[in-house]
Amino acid sequence: MRDPMNIVTHSYEFMHHRKISRVLVAAVIAFAIGWIGLCSDRINIDIEENADTTTTSNKISDKINIEKSTSETAKNNLLFQLPLCKPLNLTAVQEGIICLPKCDPSVADEGSLHPNEKINLTVQTNRDKYPGEYGKYRIHFPEEEIYLHVDGREYKKGGEAMHPRSVTERLFRRVIAKLFRAGVLDPTKNIINTGSWIGDNALPWAMMLEQLTTKPGKVIAVDPSPMYVNNMVNTAHLNLIGNVCTHVTVYSAKKGTVFTSTTEHMGVNLGLKRGEKQINMITLDSENITNLALLHIDVEGHESELLTGAMDLIKTSRPVIVTEGVSGLTDSNDKKVAEILRSLDYVHESSEIPEICGWNKSCRNHIWWPDQDMKDSAMKVIGNDLSRSEIVPWVSSELL
Repeated sequence: MRDPMNIVTHSYEFMHHRKISRVLVAAVIAFAIGWIGLCSDRINIDIEENADTTTTSNKISDKINIEKSTSETAKNNLLFQLPLCKPLNLTAVQEGIICLPKCDPSVADEGSLHPNEKINLTVQTNRDKYPGEYGKYRIHFPEEEIYLHVDGREYKKGGEAMHPRSVTERLFRRVIAKLFRAGVLDPTKNIINTGSWIGDNALPWAMMLEQLTTKPGKVIAVDPSPMYVNNMVNTAHLNLIGNVCTHVTVYSAKKGTVFTSTTEHMGVNLGLKRGEKQINMITLDSENITNLALLHIDVEGHESELLTGAMDLIKTSRPVIVTEGVSGLTDSNDKKVAEILRSLDYVHESSEIPEICGWNKSCRNHIWWPDQDMKDSAMKVIGNDLSRSEIVPWVSSELL
């Protein structure tokens, strides 16, 4: 049954960027959803404790190295059972939107999470290392001003990647949080987060909206990977979040079917006629979404197709739109995005966030405003953030 607020979302996660060389095949239209492209911002979850941080020259990958937890006292006595939370129906969530119920607090015992235990992690790209200390089971997201509980044992299943995301693309996080707190973006309206991965944006945003108003909007998180969507749902349950919806699907310019060659690291290829997994491809407009404040598009090269299938939504809701692209929007796909949004009277000038948003140092988040008046109001709040003279690194433990 459709959510009474009539909202749905979808997202993308394209092929893992370590497989870039495999997808540049002549005469095949390949694109990546979240894991490939110039602005890929995912973190490799295939890690080992005390792993060698050296990255080979023929691989472009991000690693997290678990150095050592500062406390081992709680290692063997953790219980992360949520018997009153209804498990995610992985079949239903691929057929339509699922809005998560808020779990009974009696089954999410904060005392079992050992909030003071710390873990040291190092994120490594092909060029840089970003060491940091994080709460192992209780992660502080400083810009959203929330604490997110995680099952710190689930390193191999994506849980490890959530820790450094609290300070990854931190300036972008600050900008979005400021806009909601100042009322430039309405916290009672909805957010669509495409390419939601493990919920590293969706869950902090949902918790922040719940703090800002008694009637928070929904955060609609979509990804083509059932594994990562299920990971996000488990974390949402653990944190008693009641305003998250999710869907396993792909948004594009038209309805259809796409296939992947793997079951989790999504290598979606429009030219592929068969694969291990079939994913429904639909237009965003077909979901009749309304009451939208923010459309966050993280689809690594598929932005123009998504926007083509979302014209009615954009015209009626006029949300603020955030896209990823290269600095200056000089890439051919960025130019298509600009052409589409400017045809809808969106404004972008001086709205590039001066921060690296992926392993490619030219990657930037770009804000598109529905009109000049909103942009002028926003600049009173975030003008100093967008006019920084120095580019903020991808991961920033300290940000003035």
